[in-house]
Amino acid sequence: MHHFGSSVISILLSPVNWIVALIIIMYFTRSRSKKKLAGIIAIAIFILFSDQWLLDAYAKRWQPAPVSFVNKETFSCGIVAGGFASPDENANGYFNSSSDRFIQVLKLYNQGVIKNILITGGNGKINIDTFREATWAKEELKANKVPDSAIIIEDKSNNTAENAFYSKHVLDSVKLTPPYLLITSAVHMPRAAILFKKAGIQVIPFPCNYIAGRGNFTFSSLLPDPQVLFGWNVFLKETAGYLWYKMK
Repeated sequence: MHHFGSSVISILLSPVNWIVALIIIMYFTRSRSKKKLAGIIAIAIFILFSDQWLLDAYAKRWQPAPVSFVNKETFSCGIVAGGFASPDENANGYFNSSSDRFIQVLKLYNQGVIKNILITGGNGKINIDTFREATWAKEELKANKVPDSAIIIEDKSNNTAENAFYSKHVLDSVKLTPPYLLITSAVHMPRAAILFKKAGIQVIPFPCNYIAGRGNFTFSSLLPDPQVLFGWNVFLKETAGYLWYKMK
């Protein structure tokens, strides 16, 4: 999906926007029965999607379990999916909320689990076309004492499907032995893994950057919390993307 299409999907799959749409329907429709139905559905969506326990339960089921390597297993290459860095208004890079991807790939390299690092990511921002995430991230890795010879970059891709497509060409050219370790956010892993496998890349998932579903159950999590509504956006978007590519 390109950036514009991805943004539209995010808007359409937001429970907050569903509620707003229903309120608009309630305001403009003249039918009392339709007003009542729209109101009931809006309340039901609010109660359901503002429940932290339900979000955590879904997140725990959706996100793959953490992986640890206790048997000194090693991989010729770790592929880290872009999306952990963003450009500011002057096209200068900075780490965003997905930066655990960078942290984990650096740790895996320093621990000897991966021998090389492939950073796959160009620029998903349509308004800033000079920033190349993989190029920027390479300099950050070098600043953390990763040698230039161990870093491979792919900076043409602008989305996950392109990450996989271009990574296949790069990996074929460098002739490193599969399987490769795929490092990306846990919520993103199901969709990323299926796209890399469809591209013909043999990967072992290494999820990180967990954003929900890891805490202990509390009774207060059953109470409605308006902030939880926004937590569903990324899970619904990733689920829709996974099902789309699964059926293709």
